This record gives sequence, C-alpha cells and structure tokens, in this order.
Amino acid sequence: MECPKCQTLVSERARFCDQCGVSLIKDVGFLHQRALEHYHRGMLDQALLLWDDVIKEDPEFARAHYYKGMAHYDRGELDKAVDSFKRALKNDKEPFRVYFKLGMALYGLGNLAASIDSYKRALEINPKSAETHYRLGLSYLRVSDLEKAQEALEASIKINPVYTRALYILGMVLSQRGDNPGAIKRFKKVLEISPSYTAASFELGMALFKEGKIEEAISEFESSVASKEKFSPGYFMLGEAFRKIGDFSAATVAYSEVLKLNPKDADTYVRLAECYMQMDLLDAAGKELESALRINPQNRDAQYLKSHLREMTTPHKPGF
Repeated sequence: MECPKCQTLVSERARFCDQCGVSLIKDVGFLHQRALEHYHRGMLDQALLLWDDVIKEDPEFARAHYYKGMAHYDRGELDKAVDSFKRALKNDKEPFRVYFKLGMALYGLGNLAASIDSYKRALEINPKSAETHYRLGLSYLRVSDLEKAQEALEASIKINPVYTRALYILGMVLSQRGDNPGAIKRFKKVLEISPSYTAASFELGMALFKEGKIEEAISEFESSVASKEKFSPGYFMLGEAFRKIGDFSAATVAYSEVLKLNPKDADTYVRLAECYMQMDLLDAAGKELESALRINPQNRDAQYLKSHLREMTTPHKPGF
C-alpha cells in the first residue's frame, strides 16, 4: 500500500508513514484502501469494519458507502446494501455505478418499481450500457410489462448483438407474447453464438412445438437432454413431441427417462399409460395407471383412463 501523502510504500498495519510522518490511522483514503484490500480478498467482515471507521471520520466519503453497499450485497444483506447505496448517491462522483447496483439490490428485494426507476436513472447517465438495459428488461418482465421488457432487451441487443442472455430472455418474452416466429429467431441466434446453451435449445423446441414444427422440435429437445444430464423437462417434451406424431414407442422411452429422474410424477405415468393403450398393451397401461393413482388418488385423467380401460377389457355378452 502507498502513503496517501508521499506515495511511499507502507505496511497495511502501519500507523504512521516512515518517510513523511503522516498519521495513517485516521486517514480516510488510507483506511479505504485497506478496506478494499480486504474486500478483494473476500474478507468482508474486516472490510466493513474499516469502512465504518472511514465513515466515522468522514460521513460524506461516498466511496466508502458504495463499497460498503457492495460488501452487504455480496453477503445477501440487501436491505443494508440499499441503505449504503442511497447514502453513496449523495456525494458519489460516479453515480451510474451506484444507480446500477442499487437497481440490482432493489430487484433482489422484489421492489421492482424502485428497481426500474434506478435503472432508468443509470441509463440517463450512460445510455450505452447493454447490461443496464438488460436488467431493466428483467424488472419489466417481473412486473409482466412485456412490451417494455421487449423494448429494453432490444435496446441491450442493439448495443451488444451477441449478448446471449439478453437474446434468450427476449426470446422468452416474445414467446409469452405469442410471437413464436420471433422467439424462434432469437433462440436460434443464441445457439449460433453459444451451441451449448441448453435452456435455449429447450425453449427453441417449445416454440417450434407451438408452431407445429414437431420434427424440428424433437431435434432441439434431443439436443437439450444430450447436453444436460438429468434434464427432466427435455425428456418430458420429447415424449410429448413423439406422442404428437404418433411414435408411441419412442414416446414411452422418453417418458420412462422422466420417471427415472422423478418416480413420483403421476402425470407422466398417465402419459405412459396413454401410449401403451395406443399400442394395445393394455396390461402395461393398467400398471402405469395404478402407479399414477398410488401417487395421486384424485388424478382425474388416471381415473378416467382406468374406467375406460376396464370397459375395453370387459367381455361383452352376445347381443350387447
């Protein structure tokens, strides 16, 4: 570390500078640098104590309030982080970063209106921040304002066209708005940039499925389960897609993978039973329905299919 007056190297524990004699124990700049050293080493308790000392000496020292907020944020103490960031705003010469982190802390607390306001203020200072537009989009998405979420995310992507997180969330927003072709375009762009983005493969499959492009959807669902081990939603939708095109044998294989991962999924047992009934494997269908009803005796689909299966297997008397 350096002496704040003469820039001579001094020990972190020094009380005075050997070169110029300045007292270091109450020098807010020196104390702040010590706190930063602790902060960057993950020693948050020690850093916070030092920033408290800084603020005691100079209550208007904005950088201490800001980094104190950062330390509280890192520890998940979001209320304390918000308080520190607000104090930092009074005198900070770099308010953009404070508004940005304040927005993140408020978002974490679920105070979405205040989060949106903070991100907007940050963008007034730095409108070219792709990350801030992205975060603003997330806040709008949380309050179900899909139109404004789309606007913010598109602004983020305009600044950074290969921002995969923004492209992915934009795809999700477009899907929720019923614009499946638009969602497909964004998810494909994500995968063009990052082929191993499993969630994008899955959501692309979902959008294709909704558009009736089942064969293409199957390809994406297969990619999602290949790249992420034990991905139950991918296997389930793979089963749904195979069932949709009448490939009941392949559907049973996919549904069976779901049940390996979650043997308490009553709805998947029902799906298996439906496939077995289509394949005229009635005993197998009956076993799957019994499994579903053991888990959830009130499952109406299972109750209906069991009744229907009973009718299918009951011999009719001549003349009836």
